[in-house]
Amino acid sequence: MILQIENLSFTYHSKDTETKAVDDMNFSVNEGEFLGIVGPSGCGKTTILNLLAGIETPSSGRILLRGEPLSSKGNEIALMPQRDQLFEWRTIEKNVFLGLEILKKNTPENKAYGRELLEKYGLKDFLKKHPSELSGGMRQRVALIRTLVTAPSVLLLDEPFSALDFQTRLNVCDDVHSIIKQEKKTALLVSHDINESISLCDRIIVLSARPAKIKADVKVDLDKSLTPLQRRESPRFSKYFEEIWRLLEVRK
Repeated sequence: MILQIENLSFTYHSKDTETKAVDDMNFSVNEGEFLGIVGPSGCGKTTILNLLAGIETPSSGRILLRGEPLSSKGNEIALMPQRDQLFEWRTIEKNVFLGLEILKKNTPENKAYGRELLEKYGLKDFLKKHPSELSGGMRQRVALIRTLVTAPSVLLLDEPFSALDFQTRLNVCDDVHSIIKQEKKTALLVSHDINESISLCDRIIVLSARPAKIKADVKVDLDKSLTPLQRRESPRFSKYFEEIWRLLEVRK
């Protein structure tokens, strides 16, 4: 077990109101697992990622990484946002190095690791190119490598394919899944797309409407050797979709 979320709650405060976004949540994540989180729009999915990333501080409860409080674990959890957020004035290589610069880890060894990842995942010929010269799928690969080069233990993926057209999304899902599994990373995916979540994840947590509570924890028992696109063709795929869809339809 790499992550433990215990009695986690979070309330947003404004001048006049309080809004509870997460209510007494408990779940754990195993090392190397690809966990999905789905729920109604506005239920608090992204808030949970922000809490795990350290962007927000829990109102109550705690988050443990390998049994220790998250705040003591430095930069072991990394968030990959909805859009690739590559800077046009930086080359692909320098975009990948950005996280290293921010974390003051821009050593020759880490930069060499970044170039190794770019070469390993088909981007060797694009190091000196700029983001506008790459396809949407390639840009997402660069964004993922920029996250991986800082060597996090856990990756948080917040709707990472939402800006892509459908066909590109299918291809990038395969790319991202392959890279995360090859690099032996633990990942949490927040998505509104049930099909996408089933195709990528080993397990899916289904949330209630706000304030977010766990309604169900669904194990996705599909062949792990298959790509996400191949998993969509499994006879059991539609059964998982129907189960999760019914859970989301019940507004409790």
